[in-house]
Amino acid sequence: MKHTLWIVVLAAACGGSSKPEPVGPATPDPIPMTEPAKPDPVATTPAEPKVEPAEPAPDPMKIKMELLAVEKAAFEKARPVFQANCASCHAKGGKGAKAKTLDHFEMTTYPFGGHHAMELGTSIRKALGIGGGKPTMPKTKPGAVKGDDLALIAAWADAFDASHAGGAHEAMDHDHGADAHKH
Repeated sequence: MKHTLWIVVLAAACGGSSKPEPVGPATPDPIPMTEPAKPDPVATTPAEPKVEPAEPAPDPMKIKMELLAVEKAAFEKARPVFQANCASCHAKGGKGAKAKTLDHFEMTTYPFGGHHAMELGTSIRKALGIGGGKPTMPKTKPGAVKGDDLALIAAWADAFDASHAGGAHEAMDHDHGADAHKH
Protein backbone atom coordinates (compact mmCIF):
# COMPACT_ATOMS: atom_id res chain seq x y z
CA MET A 1 0.00 0.00 0.00
CA LYS A 2 2.92 2.13 0.36
CA HIS A 3 3.34 2.18 -3.36
CA THR A 4 -0.22 3.02 -4.00
CA LEU A 5 -0.11 5.94 -1.68
CA TRP A 6 3.02 7.14 -3.27
CA ILE A 7 1.43 6.96 -6.73
CA VAL A 8 -1.60 8.89 -5.53
CA VAL A 9 0.65 11.58 -4.08
CA LEU A 10 2.68 11.73 -7.25
CA ALA A 11 -0.40 11.86 -9.42
CA ALA A 12 -1.86 14.65 -7.32
CA ALA A 13 1.39 16.59 -7.51
CA CYS A 14 1.63 16.23 -11.26
CA GLY A 15 -1.85 17.25 -11.97
CA GLY A 16 -3.64 14.13 -11.15
CA SER A 17 -4.88 13.58 -14.63
CA SER A 18 -3.30 12.41 -17.80
CA LYS A 19 -5.47 14.71 -19.83
CA PRO A 20 -3.84 18.04 -20.59
CA GLU A 21 -5.76 21.18 -19.75
CA PRO A 22 -7.35 22.74 -22.80
CA VAL A 23 -5.33 25.62 -24.18
CA GLY A 24 -7.57 28.43 -25.37
CA PRO A 25 -7.05 32.00 -26.18
CA ALA A 26 -5.15 33.78 -23.50
CA THR A 27 -7.19 36.11 -21.42
CA PRO A 28 -5.88 39.61 -21.61
CA ASP A 29 -4.04 41.00 -18.65
CA PRO A 30 -6.33 43.54 -17.01
CA ILE A 31 -3.37 45.85 -16.28
CA PRO A 32 -0.82 45.54 -19.06
CA MET A 33 2.74 46.09 -18.02
CA THR A 34 4.19 48.69 -20.39
CA GLU A 35 6.71 51.41 -20.01
CA PRO A 36 5.24 54.88 -19.49
CA ALA A 37 5.23 57.02 -22.65
CA LYS A 38 7.95 59.62 -22.89
CA PRO A 39 6.61 63.19 -23.14
CA ASP A 40 6.59 64.67 -26.62
CA PRO A 41 8.77 67.82 -26.42
CA VAL A 42 6.77 69.53 -29.18
CA ALA A 43 3.43 68.81 -27.53
CA THR A 44 4.55 69.92 -24.08
CA THR A 45 6.12 73.19 -25.21
CA PRO A 46 3.56 75.93 -24.61
CA ALA A 47 2.34 77.40 -27.86
CA GLU A 48 3.42 80.98 -28.36
CA PRO A 49 0.56 83.36 -29.01
CA LYS A 50 0.10 84.18 -32.65
CA VAL A 51 1.11 87.77 -33.17
CA GLU A 52 -0.13 89.54 -36.26
CA PRO A 53 2.46 91.78 -37.85
CA ALA A 54 1.87 95.38 -36.83
CA GLU A 55 0.68 97.82 -39.45
CA PRO A 56 3.49 100.15 -40.39
CA ALA A 57 3.15 103.58 -38.87
CA PRO A 58 1.56 106.01 -41.30
CA ASP A 59 3.99 108.28 -43.07
CA PRO A 60 3.45 111.80 -41.64
CA MET A 61 4.50 113.44 -44.90
CA LYS A 62 2.02 111.33 -46.87
CA ILE A 63 -0.76 112.29 -44.45
CA LYS A 64 0.10 115.98 -44.81
CA MET A 65 0.12 115.69 -48.60
CA GLU A 66 -3.29 113.99 -48.56
CA LEU A 67 -4.70 116.71 -46.29
CA LEU A 68 -3.36 119.41 -48.59
CA ALA A 69 -4.80 117.64 -51.65
CA VAL A 70 -8.27 117.58 -50.04
CA GLU A 71 -7.90 121.24 -49.07
CA LYS A 72 -6.78 122.25 -52.58
CA ALA A 73 -9.71 120.36 -54.16
CA ALA A 74 -12.14 122.12 -51.79
CA PHE A 75 -10.55 125.48 -52.67
CA GLU A 76 -10.90 124.83 -56.42
CA LYS A 77 -14.63 124.23 -55.91
CA ALA A 78 -14.99 127.36 -53.74
CA ARG A 79 -12.71 129.58 -55.88
CA PRO A 80 -15.53 131.16 -57.94
CA VAL A 81 -17.34 132.11 -54.72
CA PHE A 82 -14.17 133.67 -53.28
CA GLN A 83 -13.60 135.53 -56.58
CA ALA A 84 -17.15 136.85 -56.73
CA ASN A 85 -17.47 137.86 -53.08
CA CYS A 86 -14.02 138.47 -51.55
CA ALA A 87 -11.48 139.34 -54.25
CA SER A 88 -12.52 142.97 -54.71
CA CYS A 89 -11.16 143.80 -51.22
CA HIS A 90 -8.78 140.89 -50.49
CA ALA A 91 -6.81 140.57 -53.76
CA LYS A 92 -4.13 142.93 -55.06
CA GLY A 93 -5.64 145.18 -57.71
CA GLY A 94 -9.18 144.83 -56.36
CA LYS A 95 -11.23 148.06 -56.32
CA GLY A 96 -11.67 147.89 -52.53
CA ALA A 97 -8.22 146.50 -51.72
CA LYS A 98 -6.34 148.51 -49.10
CA ALA A 99 -2.96 147.78 -47.54
CA LYS A 100 -4.49 147.10 -44.11
CA THR A 101 -7.09 144.71 -45.54
CA LEU A 102 -4.47 142.84 -47.57
CA ASP A 103 -2.17 142.61 -44.54
CA HIS A 104 -4.87 140.72 -42.67
CA PHE A 105 -6.16 138.47 -45.46
CA GLU A 106 -4.78 138.45 -48.97
CA MET A 107 -6.14 136.02 -51.56
CA THR A 108 -4.23 137.03 -54.70
CA THR A 109 -2.54 133.61 -54.66
CA TYR A 110 -3.26 130.32 -52.96
CA PRO A 111 -2.52 129.48 -50.25
CA PHE A 112 -3.89 132.74 -48.95
CA GLY A 113 -1.57 135.19 -47.23
CA GLY A 114 -1.80 137.86 -44.59
CA HIS A 115 -1.35 137.98 -40.85
CA HIS A 116 -4.43 135.88 -40.25
CA ALA A 117 -3.76 133.31 -42.98
CA MET A 118 -3.50 130.42 -40.52
CA GLU A 119 -6.76 131.40 -38.81
CA LEU A 120 -8.74 131.92 -42.00
CA GLY A 121 -11.00 128.89 -41.62
CA THR A 122 -12.34 130.26 -38.35
CA SER A 123 -12.27 133.89 -39.50
CA ILE A 124 -14.18 133.23 -42.71
CA ARG A 125 -16.80 131.10 -40.93
CA LYS A 126 -17.39 133.97 -38.50
CA ALA A 127 -17.42 136.67 -41.21
CA LEU A 128 -19.96 134.74 -43.31
CA GLY A 129 -22.10 133.61 -40.37
CA ILE A 130 -21.39 129.92 -40.93
CA GLY A 131 -22.60 128.02 -37.89
CA GLY A 132 -24.63 130.90 -36.51
CA GLY A 133 -24.06 134.54 -35.84
CA LYS A 134 -24.68 137.53 -38.03
CA PRO A 135 -22.59 137.69 -41.23
CA THR A 136 -20.34 140.74 -41.53
CA MET A 137 -18.98 140.03 -45.03
CA PRO A 138 -18.85 140.70 -47.88
CA LYS A 139 -18.36 144.24 -46.69
CA THR A 140 -20.64 145.78 -49.32
CA LYS A 141 -23.41 143.20 -48.84
CA PRO A 142 -23.15 141.14 -45.61
CA GLY A 143 -24.96 137.82 -45.86
CA ALA A 144 -24.89 137.72 -49.68
CA VAL A 145 -23.05 134.38 -49.67
CA LYS A 146 -25.71 131.71 -49.04
CA GLY A 147 -26.96 128.28 -50.05
CA ASP A 148 -24.62 126.17 -52.15
CA ASP A 149 -22.02 128.95 -52.29
CA LEU A 150 -21.91 129.13 -48.52
CA ALA A 151 -21.65 125.30 -48.34
CA LEU A 152 -18.62 125.39 -50.69
CA ILE A 153 -16.87 127.97 -48.49
CA ALA A 154 -17.72 125.94 -45.35
CA ALA A 155 -16.30 122.77 -46.97
CA TRP A 156 -13.10 124.65 -47.83
CA ALA A 157 -12.85 126.02 -44.25
CA ASP A 158 -13.24 122.49 -42.85
CA ALA A 159 -10.55 121.11 -45.18
CA PHE A 160 -8.26 124.06 -44.40
CA ASP A 161 -8.65 123.54 -40.65
CA ALA A 162 -8.05 119.78 -41.00
CA SER A 163 -4.84 120.46 -42.93
CA HIS A 164 -3.73 122.95 -40.32
CA ALA A 165 -4.52 120.58 -37.43
CA GLY A 166 -2.64 117.80 -39.25
CA GLY A 167 0.51 119.91 -39.46
CA ALA A 168 0.31 120.44 -43.22
CA HIS A 169 0.65 124.22 -42.87
CA GLU A 170 3.75 124.20 -40.65
CA ALA A 171 5.94 125.78 -43.32
CA MET A 172 3.36 128.50 -43.88
CA ASP A 173 3.27 129.26 -40.15
CA HIS A 174 7.02 129.73 -40.18
CA ASP A 175 6.90 131.90 -43.32
CA HIS A 176 4.72 134.38 -41.48
CA GLY A 177 7.00 134.39 -38.45
CA ALA A 178 6.26 136.92 -35.70
CA ASP A 179 4.33 139.08 -38.15
CA ALA A 180 1.64 136.41 -38.40
CA HIS A 181 0.16 137.53 -35.11
CA LYS A 182 0.27 141.32 -35.48
CA HIS A 183 -3.08 143.04 -35.83
